[in-house]
Amino acid sequence: METGKKLSCKSVLAITMCVVMLMATACSKQEAQGGNEKDSNGAYKDKLKISVASTLQLKDGQLDNEFHKFWMDKFNLDWDYNFVEWDSWGEKLRLWINSGDLPDVATWNYIHGDAMNYIDQGLFYKFPDDWKERWPNVAAAYKLTGLGDKLEEMKGGTYLLPRPVYYDNKPADPLTNQIGVIALRKDWAKAVGFELKDVYTTKELMTFAKLVKEKDPGKVGSKLVPISYNAADALTNIIMPNSEHAKVESAFYKGDDGKYHWGPADPETLTGLKLMQESYKEGLLNPEFYTWKNNEGNDNFRVKGAAAVTSIGGLASFRTDVDTNMKKNLNIESDEVVQTAIVLGEDGKYRNLEQANFWSALIFSPNISTEKFERVMDLLDYSTSKDGQMLLNMGFEGKDWKYDDNKELVSLLPEGKTLDDLYPARFEGLYLLGDDFSMINPAIKKEYRDRAVLHFKEKAKLGKEGGRLAEYDWTVQLYDSKVKNQATFDYEKEYTNLILQSGDLEANWKKWVDSKQSLVQPVLDELNNLK
Repeated sequence: METGKKLSCKSVLAITMCVVMLMATACSKQEAQGGNEKDSNGAYKDKLKISVASTLQLKDGQLDNEFHKFWMDKFNLDWDYNFVEWDSWGEKLRLWINSGDLPDVATWNYIHGDAMNYIDQGLFYKFPDDWKERWPNVAAAYKLTGLGDKLEEMKGGTYLLPRPVYYDNKPADPLTNQIGVIALRKDWAKAVGFELKDVYTTKELMTFAKLVKEKDPGKVGSKLVPISYNAADALTNIIMPNSEHAKVESAFYKGDDGKYHWGPADPETLTGLKLMQESYKEGLLNPEFYTWKNNEGNDNFRVKGAAAVTSIGGLASFRTDVDTNMKKNLNIESDEVVQTAIVLGEDGKYRNLEQANFWSALIFSPNISTEKFERVMDLLDYSTSKDGQMLLNMGFEGKDWKYDDNKELVSLLPEGKTLDDLYPARFEGLYLLGDDFSMINPAIKKEYRDRAVLHFKEKAKLGKEGGRLAEYDWTVQLYDSKVKNQATFDYEKEYTNLILQSGDLEANWKKWVDSKQSLVQPVLDELNNLK
């Protein structure tokens, strides 16, 4: 059959519409990639301004160095940086999230119940389904957190990036929280005849503090702070060594009887409270310790030289910080005067929290453009690669570090200088936490790195051999309900108020436990009835 040689007006219109639709489709695809096209040299053509929020303080002019310039040039972006005070971190992010004012990308102290609500309300950006194929370095680190896979099962997609604590350099198994490591003045210990060890009970540290208070070997006088803990440190290093379920992370737990319990009501918590109160009444803790913020407790030790004991945590980078501050502020070589140690309970058992391999999370504004999201993810993927990690943690090869003839990393930083001195506020390492690289970082003294690993291995050993590690219970951690959200307490303040109250501590503690039962018991009932 011969077709007509002329097209009807209807046919012409249909063809025209098809062409328009094809052009529109092509344009839409081009727009989806718009802003992230690269030139022949692989550089991004368009500059993007991206807002970011973090707890790392950035002062005026600190972006004006070659480190930050490298990242901004490589990814052709300008940062609109928003500093969040540590003490107002949770509140600030909550306001931003609920008001729709969240910066393009932000670090957030992950709270599971809030995360579920925010996701349901569409307040977090939903990742594309194929994101793991496009950004494999981020995906590999993300998988190690455990939380990422759990959230995907619950929500059917990815809405945030839990931040891995360890990637390639996990120090021990089981992995315990880095908390529970203290520093003491070993020169003062020798002066008062106190034995130096790698592990102390809480009472032994109090004994040392009393000797220092009595003899004042450092000639500090009225400025002396025998045990320089703030409220959080006192919970970590006095109460928790005696009660592994006294902290919020492990307060609800499954006991040997197969039922769930509330740790603050355990007699072991009372043991820790009695020791904390004794420390306060004996003048070992500062009279105003519970008002201290941030580093005030540590500063008495490393800056003022007025403390016998302080809490520093178990990372080698923390020990480096003590060393740097003592040299700078006290003109003291810390290796000559500082001993680090693990804290045990009064029964000689080691207690801590099993460490889930994540802390905090990266979240993206639901209003972030596709172009900005992809640009940030490109940056994160590079930052998680080996080259990116070397840059973030070591600086520039040939200038700040090199490989020696044995292919070992060698820092080229000037004596007494750290990477933070040269390149402050290196917030571009937004994803993988610095704990991982601190295990191998040659900019940190080998002695400090070895000591940190020793503490981690000793914690794991003590935890397995008769210790009491609080299991990271995914059932509890990922269980969300109205009653569980209502049973949220600021344990640091609660415990401090108890030890400051007049009257008998045990009686006050029992009244306090009873007063919380209307909130606690419904949570226990729900957990015990889970199938």
